Amino acid sequence: MSRPKSAYLKELAERAEADLKAADPGRVSSKLQAVIAAAAHPVAAVAGGMGVAKQTVLRWAKEYRDGGVEALRPKAKRPKPSKLSQAQKAAVHSWLEDGKTAGGKDVHWTLGRLRHEIEREFGITLGTNTIWVWLRKEGWRPKVPRPRRCKADRQAQEEFKKKPPN
Repeated sequence: MSRPKSAYLKELAERAEADLKAADPGRVSSKLQAVIAAAAHPVAAVAGGMGVAKQTVLRWAKEYRDGGVEALRPKAKRPKPSKLSQAQKAAVHSWLEDGKTAGGKDVHWTLGRLRHEIEREFGITLGTNTIWVWLRKEGWRPKVPRPRRCKADRQAQEEFKKKPPN
C-alpha cells in the first residue's frame, strides 16, 4: 500500500529544507523551494506561481526523492551532429576559396547562395544561421566594404595617393 501524497511530500519537504540551506543559489534552490511549497500548498498553485506545469513540480519531487540534490542540477546536453560530412565540408571550403560553385561558375558567395548550393549539390537543407555559425567556427569572416566618410575631401585623398612615401 502506498503512502498518501501529502505524507510523501511532507517527508521530501523536510529533506529539501535541509538541502536548501546548504545549496548554492540558483536553479536548484528554486526547485527545492517548489518541493517544499508543494508539501504545504496544492501542487497546481505552486506550479502556477512558478510558471511551470503541475507535472513539472511533481517530476522535480520524484527526481529529488530518487537522486537528491544532484538529480535537480541541469544535465549537460550533447551538441547535435553536423548534417554535412567532412568531405562535404571540404567541398564547401573549396567553393568558398575558389569563388566558384560546384559546377565551376564564378560566384560572389552570400549565405543564401551557399545554402541553395549545398541543398542543390548534397540534398541537405541547412538554415542560413547554421551555416553562419559553422563558417565562423571554421575561421571564415564576411567580406565587407571599406568604410567611407561622406564628408571626405576626394581631391585631398587623390593628392595624398600621388605623393611618394618618405
